[in-house]
Amino acid sequence: MLRPVLFSCILRHANVPGPMKRMMKGGQFNMVVCTLASSSSGNCTVVSHGATHILIDAGISLRRIKDGLRFFGLAPDDISCVFITHDHTDHIGGVAMLVKYFKTPLFTSFGTADGVFGVFPETEPYINCFETGAEFGFGDLTASSFPTPHDSNGSVGFTFRAGGSKLVYATDLGYVSTEVLEASLGADIAVIEANHDRDRLRNGPYPAYIKRRILSEYGHLGNTDSGDLAARLAASGSHYIQLSHLSRENNTPELAREAVNKAFIACGLAPGKDAVLDVAPPYTPGRVYDL
Repeated sequence: MLRPVLFSCILRHANVPGPMKRMMKGGQFNMVVCTLASSSSGNCTVVSHGATHILIDAGISLRRIKDGLRFFGLAPDDISCVFITHDHTDHIGGVAMLVKYFKTPLFTSFGTADGVFGVFPETEPYINCFETGAEFGFGDLTASSFPTPHDSNGSVGFTFRAGGSKLVYATDLGYVSTEVLEASLGADIAVIEANHDRDRLRNGPYPAYIKRRILSEYGHLGNTDSGDLAARLAASGSHYIQLSHLSRENNTPELAREAVNKAFIACGLAPGKDAVLDVAPPYTPGRVYDL
């Protein structure tokens, strides 16, 4: 039986060496964010504050998760839980191994829980469900979710707050809905999708039905729309914007950056000054954001 989210979760506490130990301001830990992988073939991001260490999605192998966490002086058994955006394989491919070997709790919307259980029924005892839009404390973090327009039942994005900082994680978007925009405005760091260049996709080798899916309102966000969102976020005070979930076949970091820079200039914003722009690497850990 799928369980509602438990607000008094027992968290795992790590004695953290290495880079994570240095992520402090005034003697207090601050929020640290880093993508471990970000592409159409696998997504995983680590978020830490104090003794709380969580993953957003686990769509890569357990070996790659271990390799990514090792940089921070962490191991999989230090992870408090995995917050899952939706049930597509590039976001949940590694959850079964985390549950099998480390009994890692999974936090999902009710719709996503059904999908995860359908693919990995052995994870059912570890699935905790939340109502989309509800806010709750989780260790040193305050978490909330918002619905995202994607072709997956119960698909969500997340915001996390800690120490006065706000992270928004919004990928796998067919378009920027009102809910996505309202949740994202004012984030100190925004990890947003820039999946494809529209012309490159249309002229590329994908079958027509896949192109229609990606371009639909329940598909993926293209560079132009990502640029528009990034400019809105920068104007609202976002300090860091990381473009993520780039398609290997239908995009390049250069095309994504160019689209965002154009959107900034059109809005009277200075790229690199009004907000720092970065692109998440597809297969290796990206920039470490120390908020």
